Amino acid sequence: MNRAWKVFDILEESAMMAGMVAMVILNFLNVICRYLLPQTPFSYTEELVVLIFVWVSMFGISYGYRRGSHTVLTLLSDLLPRRCQPVIILFAACASALLMVLLAKTGYGMVQNQMKFGQIFPGMKIPMAVVGWSLPVGAVFSLVSVVKVCCREMREAVKPERGGAQ
Repeated sequence: MNRAWKVFDILEESAMMAGMVAMVILNFLNVICRYLLPQTPFSYTEELVVLIFVWVSMFGISYGYRRGSHTVLTLLSDLLPRRCQPVIILFAACASALLMVLLAKTGYGMVQNQMKFGQIFPGMKIPMAVVGWSLPVGAVFSLVSVVKVCCREMREAVKPERGGAQ
């Protein structure tokens, strides 16, 4: 199972890195061409950069969950005894998982409408569903990360405390 998580992590991190590199290169070339050429050959770059940005952002949500850098409100859980921590962790994970399921369901419906009505990017002439798929796919990746983090945090929460009062 550890190997599967490693592949999952590498896939997600590689997608984000490739997206960031592509956005930087496309924007750089667009600016250079805008100032050096009378007419830029990269008229579609704005749409493409936005498309890549949305995908990178959705993978970034999953990455944030996995790294524990998502928004964590510990005000209530810090006031409760240690034995209550698993309940708080489970509640937070269930709420996050529910949000991801709703995002995936809503995103899938959005993609279906984009395909049904034939929405396309005006500059690139590609279906809007290409960016629309980022919502359900990103939500599924985030859901996997939520479950992974919940399991890790639950193991840590139920561990007996080491040492005693010193």
